[in-house]
Amino acid sequence: MPPTPRVALLERLAASDGRSGARDGIGGDHDAAVVRSVLFNLRRILNSREGAAQAQRDLGLPSPQDLLQNWPSSREGALTAIRRCIQRFEPRLTEVVVRAMPSTGELALSFQIAARLIGPGRIPISLTTAVTPDGRMSLS
Repeated sequence: MPPTPRVALLERLAASDGRSGARDGIGGDHDAAVVRSVLFNLRRILNSREGAAQAQRDLGLPSPQDLLQNWPSSREGALTAIRRCIQRFEPRLTEVVVRAMPSTGELALSFQIAARLIGPGRIPISLTTAVTPDGRMSLS
């Protein structure tokens, strides 16, 4: 049986402030706390650039200019890069699928990410990301 996913250690420490019960989640419902933690981490890793972290040179994605160069012919490469980044740096997720969404504007690119939390409940997670004009990934 796969392990039950947990809230990241630094998030648990920041939330604990001496309260009992803060070891498993950030108060309240454990599953909701884990989902919030996963979303926080996804925002962080998808907005990191390869080579920017000295200790983990492969953390993050290529720059948006590199990732989306020659769009739409580069679409599969971009989807693969996003999926691999999530699979490598968010181990609490499994069955990761990344799809390009129909464009809502001339310069708007968005993706749907679907996955499941590891563990007994295998909670599904689905979110939409969009590349903002400044090259960041917004998640909703």
